[in-house]
Amino acid sequence: REAYNYAPMARMTNTYMLPGKSDPEEIIKSTKRGIYAKRFAGGQVDITKGDFTFTVLESYMIEDGKLTAPLKDVTLIGNGPDVMTKVTMVGNDLKFADGGWTCGKNGQSVPVGMGIPTTKVSEITVGGTKVKA
Repeated sequence: REAYNYAPMARMTNTYMLPGKSDPEEIIKSTKRGIYAKRFAGGQVDITKGDFTFTVLESYMIEDGKLTAPLKDVTLIGNGPDVMTKVTMVGNDLKFADGGWTCGKNGQSVPVGMGIPTTKVSEITVGGTKVKA
């Protein structure tokens, strides 16, 4: 909760995925066509269903195992439990996000932490616009 005078509630605190054994470059090289989401700007989760949307701040196309064109206005959309069944590779490069992240819920805002290694997902819904190089 934000302060003593707010009701406690279930929410995100510190969330991360354990690192795997794959080299991040190996993950990219193994991808014929995909998106490399490098930095995120925020997101929302419906905790009753697991549905999420995440806004991607910096991303690139992956074509034939290589990073190519930058993308803009990318949003990743899915269902957490479903997407976790589609993880095919996990990198050995766990990184925690820099400070400044918060979890907002019911008018309260609390600081949170999170981290994830490079992760390959076989299928996810993507929205956005391709940048012309």
